[in-house]
Amino acid sequence: MASIRELIVKAGRWILLGERGSVRQFIRGKGNIFRAEEVTLNKVELDIIGDYNQIIIGRGSDLTNVCFRLRGSGHRIEFGKNCRVSRGAVLWFEDENGLLQVGSNTTMVEVHIAVTEPGSKVIIGEDCMLANDIDLRTGDSHSVIDVSTGKRLNFPGNIYIDRHVWIAPHSVILKGVNIGEDSIVATGAVVTRSFESGVIIGGNPAKIIKVGISWSRARTGTTMNHEKISK
Repeated sequence: MASIRELIVKAGRWILLGERGSVRQFIRGKGNIFRAEEVTLNKVELDIIGDYNQIIIGRGSDLTNVCFRLRGSGHRIEFGKNCRVSRGAVLWFEDENGLLQVGSNTTMVEVHIAVTEPGSKVIIGEDCMLANDIDLRTGDSHSVIDVSTGKRLNFPGNIYIDRHVWIAPHSVILKGVNIGEDSIVATGAVVTRSFESGVIIGGNPAKIIKVGISWSRARTGTTMNHEKISK
């Protein structure tokens, strides 16, 4: 793979912060591709062992403290246009042919996304909002065995987050989960099954708290309850 400086020339205008720039690379393998154009990269790390992996960052995106840790071959990571990671992310891939797609205008504060086991996928739609301490996992990275049959019990599953979903802090999204558009995942939720569009879900395991909702990044109609709570 070409050096970071060579990539900068080929990819377009990168903004690198810090004395030596803010992209570090440890790459062993052949045919790996990192492509970006007009992006801001601050303390980004490429830690790749494997062949023919691809990382594509859409124009206008801004990534801070993001570690791309790929083990295996044929993985693909795609960020759409104008995505933002403001505090940090670890994107952890194992085995081969994993896929992470992040839709345009999606923002993240601090996330850990683990795409494990062959062919696993995490798909995040456009205009989603992921807060801090968020964990998404397509698999457990280890097997749970039924001792009576010798068969494995915990197979992996893809994760699909539809467009315009808000995931609040300290939430965990586990394998095989689909979350419909316009939904909200409440703080501390552990999501183990799929949910429809336009709902608030919360708890461990998560369940529906309210239906028929949407949300906005704007603070519309702000009011505050100033009443003192009596003990």
